[in-house]
Amino acid sequence: ALPLLLLMMLILISSPAAADRQKSRTDDNFLRLLKTQLAAAQGQDSLVELAVNNPQLREKKGRVELSFTLEQSQPTPQPLELPLLIVTPEQIYSTIITSDQASTPVNLLLNDYPTEIRLDPYYEAPRLLSRQETPPTWAGFIKAPRRLAILPGQDAPGSWAPLLAYLAEQEVEVISPAEIQARNLTEAALLFLGDGTANSARGYLIWPDYPTTAITLEARENPLNPDLPAILLNLPAAAAGTDLDALLGHLRGEGIFSKLQLRDGMVLQHALTPTEAGIRVALDRAPDGVPATARQDFRSIMAELADTRVIYVGEVHNRYEDHLLQLRVLRAMHRQNPKVAVGMEMFPRSTQPVLDAYLAGELEEPQFLKESSWFNNWQFDYRLYREIIDFARHHQLPIIALNLEKGITNKVFREGGVSALSPEEQAELPPERDLALPGYRERIAAAFDIHNHEEEDKQQRFGGFLQAQSLWDEQMAATMAQFLAAHPDYRLLVVVGQGHTDKRNAIPPRLTRRLPVSQQVLVPARENSAAPAAADFFLFLDPQSLPELPLLGVQISDGGEDAPGTLVAGISPHGKAYEAGIRENDLIIALDDQQIEDAADLRIAMLYKERGQTLRVRLSRPPAPQPEEQEEGELEPTQTEHELIDITLTL
Repeated sequence: ALPLLLLMMLILISSPAAADRQKSRTDDNFLRLLKTQLAAAQGQDSLVELAVNNPQLREKKGRVELSFTLEQSQPTPQPLELPLLIVTPEQIYSTIITSDQASTPVNLLLNDYPTEIRLDPYYEAPRLLSRQETPPTWAGFIKAPRRLAILPGQDAPGSWAPLLAYLAEQEVEVISPAEIQARNLTEAALLFLGDGTANSARGYLIWPDYPTTAITLEARENPLNPDLPAILLNLPAAAAGTDLDALLGHLRGEGIFSKLQLRDGMVLQHALTPTEAGIRVALDRAPDGVPATARQDFRSIMAELADTRVIYVGEVHNRYEDHLLQLRVLRAMHRQNPKVAVGMEMFPRSTQPVLDAYLAGELEEPQFLKESSWFNNWQFDYRLYREIIDFARHHQLPIIALNLEKGITNKVFREGGVSALSPEEQAELPPERDLALPGYRERIAAAFDIHNHEEEDKQQRFGGFLQAQSLWDEQMAATMAQFLAAHPDYRLLVVVGQGHTDKRNAIPPRLTRRLPVSQQVLVPARENSAAPAAADFFLFLDPQSLPELPLLGVQISDGGEDAPGTLVAGISPHGKAYEAGIRENDLIIALDDQQIEDAADLRIAMLYKERGQTLRVRLSRPPAPQPEEQEEGELEPTQTEHELIDITLTL
């Protein structure tokens, strides 16, 4: 079909406020549509399913052409006339889209770049609401295919018997926190129960400070699966028994509410969570900037930050200029007040004693790298961070190991959630964790989608990824709060990846939740810098690079307890090692008379080598494999010992 070119007169809406007033007159439509949709979840009705696909903007003869495809996904397309709002920086326009096919091409010529379109914002079509339009409700929980209620402890109070009887009647599965499995959290609508002193949402959502004399029910979006609701239900012991009866009356009703609060038989609150109006599609994102005259030099920026207690400098891990900026900020903070500490993502908390020993001069650098398991825990070139650590060592500044053990976060990611951890591992986690900070799920999902393209079990794998990422932020925030509370006269420079510095939903709000302190975020300005709300200062840096490390051209692993050394697990035929005669399965046992016991020893030794330098390598080579079959009468082959070989090569 040829594209439908809509040349009709666009009706100008005077202002966004006018559109908001028009929306307020659509509440009845919205409620009717929401009730119909919830009924449709039980197969009672059929609604139109709409989607806007492939939106594009292009310049066309002095105007801006907006094109997209309107899709109807239900089996039989319906004839529809759909209002469409077109939002530009100056005005909001309205037109009508006509569709009676499964796929309707739409083209519009505009005088300015639209920032957004809103399809059917007045809820006039008999359609399914989009996820962004659908508020979480009790009805959405009770009508979900699978429902799960989680007690605050092993057993429920006796006074909850009527509630538990109702849940059993509705075939809601009731479990204790110890019975939570990762898949439960992504596949079921969730009901977290609390009794005013304990709650089952701990570790997933932050439980609000609800009144102790009222029953409160709050429906939220499940951060691990936003298509399903997560309900918080607080039933404090001090609440009157009549309130439980009133609660059950509301639960048995239509359930079209996101928040319900009852005290002494009276309804204190009965409301729906506000949502977006219409199917919204973001379009043009105009560039932003700052006046050149507003650009400050580094000295002025640091003077402005002189009273800030926590300063983050977000990095791209392999960008040397970022680490030079971190060191420059550390020097400036130290000049302002020598009581400054450095928090580093690169070290798990278990390495704190090794860090302390190195800073105290009790270890040399190679021993420090070995005992801190640098190459296992972080793996980035140590030289990127060396000068920061050396500065702290020279001036006797504390360095705080911020991170969790790598194995814990890896296990949470691989197995889908914290429920996969042992009780001992769970005891290492910060108890208060929040997966539902606004915008956090969307930001982490964008990173997840870059590296994960398989659709099979994607929701489960993303649940593990989201929990692992939030554990990093929560653990680092908890460790920072602990240090700052114990050292109220210290400031803190935080050296972490840029994704952990986002002011909206990374470490900063999680630290504020634990310990309100002044915080500022600095990130390097690049083409894809963070959103303005994510940082306080963007700094312009010249690209810098370290001298390239010499490479042997081998893939390595540990030799093992019975064969100490570094095993050559793979070798490049074009590398220095191959040219010198090193082969796969050789065991490197010495480098320039330095004994090599494992892969970390080799990495540390190579850290101090330079290109053009002559290197002596001692190898232990296994005997050549013998043929499995022998001719009759041939003698049994004799196994030889490993051969020791000395090789000299130029890096």
